[in-house]
Amino acid sequence: MIASLHNGVTALKSLTQGLQTLGNNIANVNSLGYKASRVNYSDNFYLHIQDAESNGDGGPRNQLQQFGTGVHVGSITSNFNQGTVDVTGLDLDLAIEGGALPNAGGFFEVTDSATGELFYTRAGSYETNAAGVVVTRDRFRYQLQGQDGALLLGAQADETLLARRVEEDGKINLLVNKEGQDTLRAAGQVKLVNFSAPQYLRRVGNGYFSNGLAGQDIAGKLDNPLPTIGSNGKIRQYALELSNVDLTNEFASMITHQRSFQAGSRVVTTSDMILSEAVNLKR
Repeated sequence: MIASLHNGVTALKSLTQGLQTLGNNIANVNSLGYKASRVNYSDNFYLHIQDAESNGDGGPRNQLQQFGTGVHVGSITSNFNQGTVDVTGLDLDLAIEGGALPNAGGFFEVTDSATGELFYTRAGSYETNAAGVVVTRDRFRYQLQGQDGALLLGAQADETLLARRVEEDGKINLLVNKEGQDTLRAAGQVKLVNFSAPQYLRRVGNGYFSNGLAGQDIAGKLDNPLPTIGSNGKIRQYALELSNVDLTNEFASMITHQRSFQAGSRVVTTSDMILSEAVNLKR
């Protein structure tokens, strides 16, 4: 097989992976808290037929011959910039406003109530179950973590819940009616989590990221759970963060990938024709 045929094949394989990533971004343009991915391409190792040498008097003699062996996907990075914030009017819809802060201000931490496994998300769509525990809306599986564990925002036995208030710093107050009087009661503290190396977070679907297996800390979890402090953003109640996918850039990249794929396929067909001509020389 001639080398150019292999180069064309590597281009088709790598660009297919790139189109897969672009397609996933476009498909999740309306997914809550989704973070766009980007494919980074790298050239393969080179075949060094002849390296640069010096002639007899010590001067350079450029007879360098090095041939590339194609392209591969070097890495796939995540864009953690903040997405558009949409006002919903629901009191347990929470968005993180981080702006220019690192990683757009951090993530909500949720736990799988069945296994205890922790996940991190920007999709702050929550409600309370029958026991008053704040859970995600995806089949009530994940519990939102506060500074002291799972958040319990239900009314007590002698109370009637009137309203819930989540401040920018994550403090939660409940307006309840107790014995005929309206009372404001502190109910907990929303916890945020940020990382020193968020690119190492593992995507698990449904807007969730994992920091590795139990006992692992692959992304470097920072010891600061309070909103508005350090690299953590502020909490915005009655709002949700949408996807940060930019359709204009995605469509432009898709056109570029399409043209590149066509060029790579032309390399394959041309190389195949040359190889066929070489075989036919014997006939």
